[in-house]
Amino acid sequence: MMQVPLTQATQCQTAPQPNYNAVKIDIHNPQVNTPGSQAPASAPVTAPIYAYPQAQVYEMPQQSIYKPQQEPQQVSSPPAVQEVPPVPPPVIIQPSINQAAVVPVAAPAPVAPAPAQQVEVKAPEVVTPKIDLNEFITKLTSPDYEVQAKAMESIADMSQNSPDKATELLDVKIIDTLLGIMSKDTTKLEGPTPQQLQIREKIMGGKTVTEAETAEANKITPMEQAERNKQYSIYTVAILQKLYGSEIEKINNTVVPLTELPGAAGIVEQVKTNPNPMVRASGIDALSYIQRPEYKQDLTTLFTVAKKDQDANVQQAATKALEKLAQVADIPAPTPATTAPPAPVATDAEKTAETQKKA
Repeated sequence: MMQVPLTQATQCQTAPQPNYNAVKIDIHNPQVNTPGSQAPASAPVTAPIYAYPQAQVYEMPQQSIYKPQQEPQQVSSPPAVQEVPPVPPPVIIQPSINQAAVVPVAAPAPVAPAPAQQVEVKAPEVVTPKIDLNEFITKLTSPDYEVQAKAMESIADMSQNSPDKATELLDVKIIDTLLGIMSKDTTKLEGPTPQQLQIREKIMGGKTVTEAETAEANKITPMEQAERNKQYSIYTVAILQKLYGSEIEKINNTVVPLTELPGAAGIVEQVKTNPNPMVRASGIDALSYIQRPEYKQDLTTLFTVAKKDQDANVQQAATKALEKLAQVADIPAPTPATTAPPAPVATDAEKTAETQKKA
């Protein structure tokens, strides 16, 4: 089974010509040129990044547990009239000089308890995510490569145009699924037939072909679709990495190291080991997209190695990435602290002379 290098699509000089098994995605404005693929429009952003329940966590009860109870009413006969004995006159005791007069203090009048107020308790609002992650994962794992491609286009579009909404896509399941697409083994998939290869050579050579031959040449095989989706996944992961880094910097005012970005290591691995030169070039372009001063040293090393790649397209991508990286400012080195010079230490001869002088 033969495999067409993905670089053939970029060598054709006649226009218009179909672009076979190659991806042209401007990562700053992702667009897809596959037949019949259109990026879905993203929904307007209506929810904040972090939504909280509106109801209080601790609600007061509707009625007090310890509510004052009324005394039971008892019916009794009127008391008998008794004669009141005469009250003797009060005896006044004069306090002594060393004894203070005791002033009786009246007891406070009992305060009637206020009636308990009923508080209406509302159930806490259930905050549901605006994005169905399971739906995205189902599409990304679909055996239909076109469904996969459209899902990745939707993620990339949402991340750039609706970042507040796209933060829900920063999930380990989404990243792992994209990395699975990126590292898929495509060697056993059906590739282009010898007839398709022959017709495509004629088209790229500027020769005249029939409509039937053009239709046959435009058929994208499963292997070509899977290789195209590898490039899509690389760009999608890079866009999510940049969104993740900006969110962490916004919240914690810290920069996530390049080696700790979820998914960045997968892109670096594709640049180093993927046999498809177009995938390697896409990885270089994706890493160049997330560059910043803190990543300059690591990316310079990686792009310098990639510049020695055997494929001309990879060399060109690495050269362009290095030129772009050179325009990024370096991190200023920390200013060393200024310290006073140490005091001179007197020698033994100087100490002896000083002692004799004092004597």
